[in-house]
Amino acid sequence: MTEFWTISYPMPGTPERTSQLAEARGWDGLLFTDSQNHNGDCYAALAIAAKSTNRIGLGTGVTNPFTRHAAVTASAIASIQVESDGRAVLGIGRGDSALARLGLRPSTLGQFEAYLTDLQSYLRGDEVTNNGYSAPIRWLAQQTAPGPAQTKVPVDVAATGPKVMEIAGRHADMLTFAVGADTKRMVSGVERARKARVAAGGDAETLKFGAYINIAAHSDPALARQASIGSVGISAHFSGMGKAVLEQLAPNDRSVIEALTRDYQLDRHGDAGAAHIEHLSDDFVSRFAIVGTPAQCIDRLGALLEEVPLSRVVVMSNSRGVDPEILEEVSMVASEEVLPSVRG
Repeated sequence: MTEFWTISYPMPGTPERTSQLAEARGWDGLLFTDSQNHNGDCYAALAIAAKSTNRIGLGTGVTNPFTRHAAVTASAIASIQVESDGRAVLGIGRGDSALARLGLRPSTLGQFEAYLTDLQSYLRGDEVTNNGYSAPIRWLAQQTAPGPAQTKVPVDVAATGPKVMEIAGRHADMLTFAVGADTKRMVSGVERARKARVAAGGDAETLKFGAYINIAAHSDPALARQASIGSVGISAHFSGMGKAVLEQLAPNDRSVIEALTRDYQLDRHGDAGAAHIEHLSDDFVSRFAIVGTPAQCIDRLGALLEEVPLSRVVVMSNSRGVDPEILEEVSMVASEEVLPSVRG
């Protein structure tokens, strides 16, 4: 059965309420973004959430290979695994806003794959050599008691382009697509990642799949669009990262994303009022996201899940700069009307 997760910004002072609301509304999990110049620390937020909830999964959505050494990332998320009694997941991508605010570009494919290799080794408690010094994360390697808290944290790679999908196939426990609601690209990505896993000597059936999808429902479609448009801008921005990604897009979608990428305001990442949002036409949003009335969202999401073997959908809907009451209302419609119907 497909799980449905939500995602939020870990602003200090909010994680306790955010996580409790997510659990009360029936979400299967909660991710916190990792972008140090835009919001608070994701691991601090996850620790608070671990002690404020009992059921939901908790993870990063997503971290990157540059702002923390692989050993630091592994130790941090493994700590959350213990504190949450086995509910943690480590979401990671090549990096975007967290790196841009430091004057850095996303990691190269080679850097990303090397980081994932070390990260998985650390999480297994294996030896990893750095600058001639070899050591596991000793406290993690000494965890021997059985139980969920001692289960290795799954690594979930967020991927937009074909090469990252292949890297995920070789190294990840889960591949989560960041291609909007593009069913065709997801189906192609599943095949590509499975082939890469088999070529690396792995079992294709052990790789799970998920998707970040902008989903916003309301009886007034205009409110649904308002609540989600900043988030749609983030997803569209990711789809403009790399020539190989752009080449997969239909010409009309490519022109929208190229314009948005050209004018993208990183200091207004996720902001519904950012200037780059003007490039997101209603026609583009209707294809790239699942936004509209509850019935419309149920139909589109249900059709997508029939075609793509997704174990998890991360519902992106919250935008910065929008009335919190509107965001809560749209979130409630999704959790109380759309998701129960799709699950059913």
